[in-house]
Amino acid sequence: MMRINAILPEDTIKKIDSIAKEEKKSRSKLLREAAEKLIIEDQRQKAEQIRKERLMKAIKTQDNLRKKAGKWDGVSEIRKWRELKK
Repeated sequence: MMRINAILPEDTIKKIDSIAKEEKKSRSKLLREAAEKLIIEDQRQKAEQIRKERLMKAIKTQDNLRKKAGKWDGVSEIRKWRELKK
């Protein structure tokens, strides 16, 4: 592990110490856990953003295909080809 120095407002330190005391943890352990949760949440948000971007791209692609197809009806086309095979 590495040691860091951080400057925080006194009231923030008091709140952190209060939580640490309630949870029977050291200030350092509490801050480590908070940092780990922050990292996990950041990764989750980035993954969610990527998922949304991919979804929007898929919707845009689908809309473009729909525009190109015009009034073409895929179901009717399949039925027509089935009838021709009979």
